[in-house]
Amino acid sequence: MTFLEKNLILGLFFFSFPLLLTGQNENAGDSLVTIQGQLKSYENGTPIAYAHILNNGLNIGTISDSLGFFTIVMRRSDSLYISALGIKERYFSLPDFWPSNYFSKTIFVRHKIYMIEPVTVEGFGNYAQFRQKVISSIPPKSQREKSLEYIQEIAAAEAMKYAKVHVGFSFSIKTKEEKSLIKLQKMLEYQRKLEIINEKFNEENVGELTGLQGQELKDFMIYCHLSEEFLLNASEYDILFLVKNSYREYEK
Repeated sequence: MTFLEKNLILGLFFFSFPLLLTGQNENAGDSLVTIQGQLKSYENGTPIAYAHILNNGLNIGTISDSLGFFTIVMRRSDSLYISALGIKERYFSLPDFWPSNYFSKTIFVRHKIYMIEPVTVEGFGNYAQFRQKVISSIPPKSQREKSLEYIQEIAAAEAMKYAKVHVGFSFSIKTKEEKSLIKLQKMLEYQRKLEIINEKFNEENVGELTGLQGQELKDFMIYCHLSEEFLLNASEYDILFLVKNSYREYEK
């Protein structure tokens, strides 16, 4: 083999070697990495619950649980967008040349400080003026609150009928009184169910998750059409996850 032929083969090898490396890096960059993280406050280390973690590159997202944990997949070229009420929005990217398809880390976020307009403190005037200002500042009760008050009034009235019954003495209950006690028990059980449902599925949580307000928020909660049995037995995470999926369909 001549000296010219050796140099020609050597030159072709060095020319093709970068192309092979580039192809390998592109294949590695297309593979998905599973991210298992926990969001915590930078200031005090407390978990950040129900934050939104979005991967716009793959058009997917998830929500952190009550302890700040979440799981999502991303490509090495993607970045995660993290946001929640009360924290500063931030982006998260994988370290350069991360070799594994699994990544676990605690991600710290900073609290957001909200600036409000200055206010002027004035006198309340006489008692009548003060009372009127307080009454006008109280928002009107919702239909659900009115229903709960009505149930409580009936329950209190039914309970008063038996307030003089002494514990430890035998007595016979008339048929009418038996029906009243059964009615009272059902109303109290129904009220307890409403309170459990309201803790998991309410306008405050859904509005924070979707950004909806007012009548549009109420219409969307009706649109979700979540059964009473599901709301009673499902966890807050499962409910909010289903609400998020319903919101995507609602937007369409």
